Amino acid sequence: SDHPMRAATTRCHRSLLCRPLWQSLDGRLASASPRRHLVSGAPKAARRRGPGDPVLVPELCSAGRLAGLLGMSPEGLLELAESLGEPLASESAPVGRELIELVALETGRSVSLQHVDAVPRPAPSAAELAELPLRPPVVTLMGHVDHGKTSLLDALRGSSIAAGEAGGITQAISAFSVGASGGRELGATFIDTPGHELFAAMRERGAHATDLIVLVVALDAGVQDTTREAIRYAKEVQCPLVVAANKVDRPGGPEAVAKLSQQLLDEQVVLEAYGGEVPLVPVSATKRVGLEELLDSLALQAEMLELRAAPDGPAEGTVLESVMGKGLGILSTVLVQRGALRQGDHVVAGQSWGKVRLLLDEEGAQLSEAGPAVPVRVSGMREMPRAGDELLVVPSEARAKEVVEFRLLRAEAQALAAAAPRRGRKGGGAKLLPALLKAESFGSLEAAREGLSHFPSTRVELKLVREGVGPVTESDVQLAQSVGAQVIAFNVPLESKAAGLAATLQVPVHSHSIIYALVDAAKEMLEAAIEPVVEARETGEADVLEVFTLTLNRKDRAVGMSKHTAVAGSRVTAGQASAGSAVRVVRGGEVIHEGDVISLKHFKQEVRTMKKGSECGLILRDYADLQSGDTIQFYELISRRPSLYEEQGSAK
Repeated sequence: SDHPMRAATTRCHRSLLCRPLWQSLDGRLASASPRRHLVSGAPKAARRRGPGDPVLVPELCSAGRLAGLLGMSPEGLLELAESLGEPLASESAPVGRELIELVALETGRSVSLQHVDAVPRPAPSAAELAELPLRPPVVTLMGHVDHGKTSLLDALRGSSIAAGEAGGITQAISAFSVGASGGRELGATFIDTPGHELFAAMRERGAHATDLIVLVVALDAGVQDTTREAIRYAKEVQCPLVVAANKVDRPGGPEAVAKLSQQLLDEQVVLEAYGGEVPLVPVSATKRVGLEELLDSLALQAEMLELRAAPDGPAEGTVLESVMGKGLGILSTVLVQRGALRQGDHVVAGQSWGKVRLLLDEEGAQLSEAGPAVPVRVSGMREMPRAGDELLVVPSEARAKEVVEFRLLRAEAQALAAAAPRRGRKGGGAKLLPALLKAESFGSLEAAREGLSHFPSTRVELKLVREGVGPVTESDVQLAQSVGAQVIAFNVPLESKAAGLAATLQVPVHSHSIIYALVDAAKEMLEAAIEPVVEARETGEADVLEVFTLTLNRKDRAVGMSKHTAVAGSRVTAGQASAGSAVRVVRGGEVIHEGDVISLKHFKQEVRTMKKGSECGLILRDYADLQSGDTIQFYELISRRPSLYEEQGSAK
């Protein structure tokens, strides 16, 4: 069956016969020769394997790699996949478990699918966990914007972070450690989350990475929407709450505590004073009142939770934030949750991998390693990991590359699967406004994208042609100019060369350091791009009482008049009649003519307007078919730019 002449005959049949016939021929040949797809150019290792030897294949790999492992040519694999009803676009296309097994069955090969992705170590048993040392609690500060979260953290650390924040509000996750003090055995790690509504995803990540949530509520403002959202997060992840009632030093503070307690009770948060389990601590971040009591309450909660973690072994953690550090490349803030992260470790985080070059604490001091509940900045990632990605240490660079390659293929396969149901759909009629978005970090980028996604798209739709982290560069400006896009920069600088190029190419750059200012500017951009609409506004109405015919000499005729010109003797019944106005002639409830007034007279005198109740003579341009009883409606055409939130069909 492996005779060369037989193979040549098979190829000839494929080129001459219809597909169903050569597919059935393939089936007969497969039973006679399971190695028909092997080629002379296949890897030697593949050619040395016998038909029954199992081939180790990743559970998801590219078509080209699968072909090499099975000893096939890439072209042969693509052809076979198409014949199986699973066409592949190219050699780089992802091939999943089902198609791998189908190809193996068709070629008569035995395959062993290998799990490729990196996963955390198994969780310790209860007995093993009891032997591990205690770790500091991870505490997330959550609450509404401007309720004093960062000021409270400043007071606990003795820093002044809040003073340097744009607009006075937190716009990125920050993580800090506070050492043990006041007789407390352990310190604590605090995560400060943004309070603005558009940073919901960042707050949710903070809630999922935490042991305790401090709900900061300003007594002069009470429970707000973001406060309710934080309560919902805490309930979803079953995380204990501690309420910090801030600004107790202000007049009426003690009385406001009772009011806040009732508001929290309305949200099903039962305080200890009402027989519940949630402590409330009155504090003042600016006057440093109640800080020790707050720390004592957190220490008590942590003691009841008995937080333990292995301080050794490969590190596991969560990426809280990633930014571009000057002279350091990508800096990722990582909360280590298990094991020890050390310089030189090979790591993967989402679709990024790297080797740890530097470990820095929140002050910028270099560390040799970071253990459980320690926030650390990591330098050395090849690509920017996304906030919320799980960071894992792997044995080698080769293993890190293998994991990321697998994850990229998986993402591509998922994207193809998600796009399949949408194929063939026509786009809407909205005008597209291209834009390029840059932000200081992935969290900020996510928040900006979220803020820009809520605009209605019936008239104009914002289309992001590029989004990324870091300053606006010349490349960004050139791309924006080539596609007619505007640049939106959130809390990132505009490089000097890029600024000059933007001015030369006349590329608009909208730079903002506060999230709500950015959203407002985007709204103005979108509204400026909406096409104006022309609307008719009625200004008056007149009833035709009698029609006269004038015979005019050529010298007496104005443009639009004929030798026998009809004059409509009319009475103005609403508004006013105006010379030069656009008009509709209505007869029997239907519009029979649209034109304009070329002559308006009161007796024999030409006039500009006639008000309601007066009588006048009207001549319409190039129109003489007027009858007694007709209604003449006067209107003007007004051009205006609709609001972004105005319904598409509301303009007349």
